[in-house]
Amino acid sequence: MPLTLDILEMGARGDGIAELEGEHYFVAFTLPGEVVEAEPRDRRGEGVVAELVEIVAPSRHREAPPCAHFGVCGGCALQHWRHDVYSAWKAALIERALKQRGVAVLAHEPPLLGAPGERRRVDFVLRRQGKRVLAGFHERGSARIVDVGHCVIARPALTALLEPLRATLAQVLPEGAAADAIANETDSGIDVLLRPHKRLSLSLDQRQALVGLADRADLARLSWGDRANPEPIVTRRAPVLIVGDATVEPPPGAFLQATKRGELAMREAVGAWLGEPAKLADLFGGIGALSLGGPGRLSLFESDKASVAAVGAAARKIGGNRVAAERRDLFRNPLLEKELDAFDAVVLDPPRAGAAAQVAELARSKVARVVYAACDPGSFARDARVLQDAGYRLEKLKAIDQFLWSGHVESIALFVK
Repeated sequence: MPLTLDILEMGARGDGIAELEGEHYFVAFTLPGEVVEAEPRDRRGEGVVAELVEIVAPSRHREAPPCAHFGVCGGCALQHWRHDVYSAWKAALIERALKQRGVAVLAHEPPLLGAPGERRRVDFVLRRQGKRVLAGFHERGSARIVDVGHCVIARPALTALLEPLRATLAQVLPEGAAADAIANETDSGIDVLLRPHKRLSLSLDQRQALVGLADRADLARLSWGDRANPEPIVTRRAPVLIVGDATVEPPPGAFLQATKRGELAMREAVGAWLGEPAKLADLFGGIGALSLGGPGRLSLFESDKASVAAVGAAARKIGGNRVAAERRDLFRNPLLEKELDAFDAVVLDPPRAGAAAQVAELARSKVARVVYAACDPGSFARDARVLQDAGYRLEKLKAIDQFLWSGHVESIALFVK
């Protein structure tokens, strides 16, 4: 039976939160201040997930979503929220997490607001269904696929891949089979890794169909398989990324910052906040997006073998022994205090889990300046408190919205010893 609920606030996942008779309810696609009818479904943590039935009294901040798939597609949760209010909420997620940990921030930089049509990395999912291939994203909370015509958050060239992918994968995937298409827009064109969900050997005709896909879609490179062992199908031109004064050829399916504008904002922050350190360490460095191409000596540490190889190849082009790239699992084998003391500054960009073991060593070190790029407010606040307790000040903080209309928000911060 539906309940009448007053939405009090927005939760970290982008669901509206209501309270009734001591119970918390999470209702997707609602906004603070709204009165709604919602049907309770399943428990989640300390509350109940409820499905929206009707908006009785809408918020004055509610807007018409720009995407026809909104509400079904699992990619976006907040297209219905007025952009300025939504953006302020995202920045507040970081501030609230820091406040809960007792971390003081000396200065907030203006946030980088997200914009439609700028995501340069997209993971499409495809499934053969009879003579058709569905191509798009998973439905919200489901394995079903939303067959997408146009994605408003992606770069236009990536959205334009959908029809060629459907036509070609109809010749490649057997009935019921599925694959992911990991598409990165590089500075020299689109790089696609097709990753089948189950092992699938390609015939000569299927390979020729994939080569035809690369030609029709003007792909830079097309590969097949998983990230650990991709098979190049065709390289029409090398996919490259310009990073400072360096050129990197990323491996198939490489992790990129989601938007070019977001990456540039973080690089600019690193340069402005650190100046030109003689010796810089980049931890969880990926392909060097935040550090490569600077004037000093760089030591980059990353666990992904292919990314380390890509940075090593870029370093050889630069020459002069300015860049060293080392494969190292910083969760299990963090740089120790004495190793860190050799550096004037450190940049770290860990995954959502944060960098607890590495930050513990940083806290004991003599490193004067640390720039931390974070993709989760909770783990960032935890690590920030460790640094603060060790005598670091959080001097600058900038929120960066690279995942438009989602509950995810990134940040970059400067800590000074």
